[in-house]
Amino acid sequence: MKYSALLLTLMLAGCVAQPTVKSWMDPKSSVTITAQTEPLVLIRAEPAPSLNARDYAQLTAIEVNRMGERKLYLVAILWGATEPWSDPAGAFQQAFKQIEVNLGDRTVALTRHPGEVSELGISQALPLPIPGSSPIYFPISRDELRAISHSTRIELTASGNPEAPRRYEEWQDGRRSLNDFLGQLPEGSRPQS
Repeated sequence: MKYSALLLTLMLAGCVAQPTVKSWMDPKSSVTITAQTEPLVLIRAEPAPSLNARDYAQLTAIEVNRMGERKLYLVAILWGATEPWSDPAGAFQQAFKQIEVNLGDRTVALTRHPGEVSELGISQALPLPIPGSSPIYFPISRDELRAISHSTRIELTASGNPEAPRRYEEWQDGRRSLNDFLGQLPEGSRPQS
């Protein structure tokens, strides 16, 4: 009897698992946004005295659907001890104008979306907002996202400032959510031109 109760509890727990992909309509632009809900989390490679003193990069794939025109983005949300959002000189933002995602057997080079986020049709935060952070959007292709989802180890380099690149190493896996996200995409999704 007790094993039956345990089995029933485990089965019910599996039924209430959080979705790994979320879709919503932006209230201002009426575009439909689909995003993975469990991001890949990377930690800054330079050693720090504790985990609380480290810098982090959260990577989330999204699709923006504006009346059937679908575009894919890799969103980097940055937070940590150095408070990247309070960067009056702009050095932090400059570093993330370009990133390289090293997947072991290949590198994916991405350039930041040059315009305002409102041009993408996004007026509200992603499903996993981090207070005080601002997302950075990188147009990306389905093949590049697929390569990320199939990689065994991810490293990110913010290469917008060649004299001082910022390196991040994988800390928490989000590949299941990314795979679920890719599985829900229709064939028409593409990177921004």
